[in-house]
Amino acid sequence: MKKQITSDELQAQLNLKLLERLRTSERRYRELVSNLKQIVFQLDRDGRMTFLNLAWENITGTSIDRAVHLPLSHFLPEADRAEFDAIVHQLLISSGQIFSFESELIGENDIRTPVEMTLTPQLEISDVTGIVGTIIDVTEHKDMLCELSLNRERLFFALQGANDGYWDWNLETDEVYYSPRWKSMLGYRDDELLENDLTVWEQLVHPDDRGTTLKQVRQYLDGHIDKFEVEFRMQHKAGHWVNILSRASLACDDNSRPLSPKRLVGTHVDVTERKQIEQKLLKQNLALEATANAIFITDPDGEIEWANQAFLKMSGYNMEEVLGNNPKQLIYSGKQENDFYENMWQSISSGQVWQGDLINRKKDGSLFDVFMTITPVLDAQGQITNYIAVKDDITHRKQIEKEVEELAFYDPLTRLPNRRLFMSHLKQAILHSRRQLTYSALLFIDLDHFKNLNDSYGHDIGDLLLIDVASRITSCLREVDLVARLGGDEFVVILENMGRDSAEINSSVLTICEKILVSVSAESNLKNISYSSTCSIGVCLFRDEYPRAEDILKRADTAMYEAKKSGRNSVHFFNPEMQQELKSRLQLERELAYALTQNQFRLFYQLIVDHERNVVGAEALLRWHHPDKGIIGPDQLFPLIELNGMIVPIGEWVINEGIHQLQRWQQESSTRSLTLSVNISALQFKKPDFISNLASSIDRYGIDCNQLYLELTESTLIINFSSTNEKIEKLNRMGIKTSLDDFGTGYSSLSYLKRFNVSQLKIDRSFVQDILVDEGDLTMVRTIIEMGRNLGLEVVAEGVSNEQQFELLKSCGCKRFQGYWINRPLPIEDIDSLLSPLSPKSSAF
Repeated sequence: MKKQITSDELQAQLNLKLLERLRTSERRYRELVSNLKQIVFQLDRDGRMTFLNLAWENITGTSIDRAVHLPLSHFLPEADRAEFDAIVHQLLISSGQIFSFESELIGENDIRTPVEMTLTPQLEISDVTGIVGTIIDVTEHKDMLCELSLNRERLFFALQGANDGYWDWNLETDEVYYSPRWKSMLGYRDDELLENDLTVWEQLVHPDDRGTTLKQVRQYLDGHIDKFEVEFRMQHKAGHWVNILSRASLACDDNSRPLSPKRLVGTHVDVTERKQIEQKLLKQNLALEATANAIFITDPDGEIEWANQAFLKMSGYNMEEVLGNNPKQLIYSGKQENDFYENMWQSISSGQVWQGDLINRKKDGSLFDVFMTITPVLDAQGQITNYIAVKDDITHRKQIEKEVEELAFYDPLTRLPNRRLFMSHLKQAILHSRRQLTYSALLFIDLDHFKNLNDSYGHDIGDLLLIDVASRITSCLREVDLVARLGGDEFVVILENMGRDSAEINSSVLTICEKILVSVSAESNLKNISYSSTCSIGVCLFRDEYPRAEDILKRADTAMYEAKKSGRNSVHFFNPEMQQELKSRLQLERELAYALTQNQFRLFYQLIVDHERNVVGAEALLRWHHPDKGIIGPDQLFPLIELNGMIVPIGEWVINEGIHQLQRWQQESSTRSLTLSVNISALQFKKPDFISNLASSIDRYGIDCNQLYLELTESTLIINFSSTNEKIEKLNRMGIKTSLDDFGTGYSSLSYLKRFNVSQLKIDRSFVQDILVDEGDLTMVRTIIEMGRNLGLEVVAEGVSNEQQFELLKSCGCKRFQGYWINRPLPIEDIDSLLSPLSPKSSAF
C-alpha cells in the first residue's frame, strides 16, 4: 500500500520542481548573457567582482581572469571612485534601490570607454549578499542596450526568491486555508483576509481570469486534464495586479484515492516579475531575429537546433533545411585546411571561445567571407550543452582589404609586385639561400630605347608595351619565381633554389635569360602599332656573400648597365671588376654630397662662332674638380647627380654662376655682345619655382636677358605639355631664349617645334661627325638647317671637329658652330685669354 503524501511532502516536491525550474532559468540566463555585447557583472559585499561575461574582454581588452576579485572601482577614473563606492555602500544597506551610474571604463593601454552602469542589490531571502549589474558601452546602440540592462535587472529579481504561497480548498464546504505567504504575496498581513472561504479568492482574482480558472478546476476534477496548472491575475492590496502561477492536485491517500472530504491543495507563486522578464526575453528574441549578425545554436554534437533569419538569408537555406544538420554539411567550403577545422574543434570542445575568419559556401555554391565567434555553453557541472555561433559577413571588408593590399604591394599597371613587396621577397630569399647554402639569382631587366616609344606614340602605347612585357617575362619563369616591376621600364626577377653547382647554375640562369630576351623581342601589336622591343639583363648570383638586399640589387643593376654598354639585347653577369667599379661609384656618391658645400664644382666654357669665325657666345659646361681625382667630366658626373637627386641644387648653382659670368662679360666692351647657353635638366625645369628662382638671379646680377639661352632636351619638353609651354612663353616675355638641344635624336622633334616657341636648334653631334662620309647624315643636317631657316630659328651645329666639317656645314647655310675644332671646354681663365683683344683669333681654331 502506497504511503499517503502529506502536505509538507507535497510542498517539498513542489519546491524542488520550482527550484529546478529556477536553476534552468539561471542556466539559460547565463547562456544568454555570455554572448551579449554589454558587460554583466556581480560584486560581493566588498565590491569585488565575482562574475563577468565575455563582453568585459571585448570592451576593455582586459582578461576576465585578471579582472575578477578586483574592485570594479579599480577600472574607473579616480575622480569617480568615491561616488561609486558610496553607491555600492548604499545598495548593500538598502535592498529596495537601483542605481544608474555614468563613468568611463579604463581598459588596456589606458583606453577609456564611456559607459553607463546599472547596479541592483542581490537578495537571498531578505539579505543583501552582493550587487549585480550591467555595463553598457554608450558610444553606440545606447537605447537598445539600456533596454537589455533593465531586462537583466528584473531577471535577477525573479531569481532571488522562491517562497510559495499555500492553499487548501475543501471542495465540499468551500472552506479554503490561505497561508501567510499566500497573503503577503498580495500585500496583506496574516491577520488580514480572515475569511476562510473561496470568496476571498473570487473577490481578488481578475474578473477576466475567474471563469477560465474555475473551468480548468472542473476539467481537472472531472478527469479531462491530467494536471492543474494555471496562471491568473490577482489584485494586490495596493491596487495593482499580481500575476500568479497556481499548481494543485487532489489530496490522496497512499493508494492514490482522494481523501474525504475532497480537498484540492496547491501553491501560489508570484510570477509577475517572470512575466515581465518573459516579455523582455520576447523582445530580446525579436532583436536576435532582427539583428544583422547571423546566429545559430547547435547541440554538443554540432547539429543545429536554432538559427535566426540573418543566418538563413546569409546561407540561402530555409529553417527546415537547417535544423538537425551539421554546419559542415551546409556552409563549410573546404577552402581551409583540415588542420584549421581540427584546431577550431579542439578549442571549442575544451570549453574555449574560438574566433576567426573563414570562407563559407551558400546553398547556391557561391563563396563568402565571414568572421565567426563560437562560444561553448556549459552547465553547472562544466559539461558543454550547446555551441552558439555568431557570424559577420565580411566579404565587402575582405574585398576592401584586398584592394588596399594591391595598392600597397602591387604595381597598378602590370599587377606585378611592386618595389616594396619585391624587397620583402628578396630579403626572405637571402635568408633562405644562406640557410640552405643554395644559390639564387636576381635578374635586373631594363627595356632598350623605351623612351623612343613613349616619345613617338605617347605614354598610353608605352603602358601597353609594359603590360605585354610583364606577361612575356612571367611566361618564361617557373611558378616559384617572382617577377616585379620597380618602376618605369625596369623589371626584376628572383630565381630561388637554383642549386649548389655554380657552373650548372650559370647555365640554367642563362637559359632563362635567353628565353626572356627572345620573348621580349617578339613583335608586339599595340593598338594596331607593330613594335619590336629588346631588353638588357643584369644578373647577380647570391648565396651568403651579400648581407643586404640593396647590395644585391645594386650589383644586378651594375651588370645590367654593362649589358647596355655591350650593345643591348644581351645578358651580363656581375663580376669582381664590376664590384670595384661599383665601389668607386658609391664612394663618388658619398663624396658628391660634400662637393657643393666645398665649392668643388667649376664651370667650363666652349665657344660658339659664326660662319665668319667670329666668337658670338659660349656654352657653360659643369665639371667636378675632385680634390684627389682631378676634373671629373659629364660621363661620370651626370649619372651620379641624376640618381641621387642632386641635379636640382647643382643645376641652380650652374644658373647662378653662369649668369654671374654673363654679367662680367656684359661689363666689358670686348665681350659685351657674347651670349651664354646654360643646360637645364628636366627635374629642374619642372619645379614650380623655376621661373621665380631664375628671375631672382637675373635681378641680383642685372644682366641683359636677351643674351641668355636656356638649353632644353626633348625629354624635358614632354614632361607636361601645357606647363612646359607656359614656362617657355614666360621666358620669351622675359627676353630669355630657349634652345632645343640634341635636335634630331628624338622621334617627335617636328611636333615639338610646332608646339613650343623655341628660339634655337642645336644639331646633335651624332649627325655632324659623319657628314663627310655619310650621305644620310649630310641630308639630315641639310634638312634641319633648311627647316630652321624657314622657321626663323637659329641653328647651331655641335661637335664640329675639323675645318672640312665647318666649311661643309657653312655651305649648307649653317650660321653657328661649336666643337673641339674651335676649342675644348676650358675654365674661365683660359677662355678669357682666348677672348682677350691681344690674343690672335686664329689660335682658337
